[in-house]
Amino acid sequence: MKQRYFTIDEARELLPQIQALIVKANKDLDEKSLRLHELNKRYLKAELALDECQIPDDDDDENMDRFRQQRANFELAISELSREQGEFIRSLEAWVDKISSHGVILRKIKEGLIDFPARNGEFKYFLCWQLGEQDITHWHLADDGFIGRKALVTLSEYC
Repeated sequence: MKQRYFTIDEARELLPQIQALIVKANKDLDEKSLRLHELNKRYLKAELALDECQIPDDDDDENMDRFRQQRANFELAISELSREQGEFIRSLEAWVDKISSHGVILRKIKEGLIDFPARNGEFKYFLCWQLGEQDITHWHLADDGFIGRKALVTLSEYC
């Protein structure tokens, strides 16, 4: 796909839509993360219960039944955790694709860190915004990243 470059006005016009997507993405991913945490605790509990089971002798039917039940619980916990991990990854990938499809670069979804590619002639830079900021007020060079953010009012000194 051809690189899109934004003017400050174009970036500001798109910002409310990007912000809404990031908020929705974080809500969705937070809910899935809580579910993953629950399932991970269930998995660890099932693993511990299985570890504590003695492997029974062939003629110990009562302990064999308990062992089989603990193994079945453990296998179910693994299956549920694995399925939810896959769902989390698919959801994360879908949100990244949906946000990025607008031509922005999503740097960190949790923090809502977004770069809008921009240029002035051959001078290329990024308009930088993150969740919680009211407006796009910073920019940086490609190699500078977030740490190299500069106030937008200084941009004219560079290009």
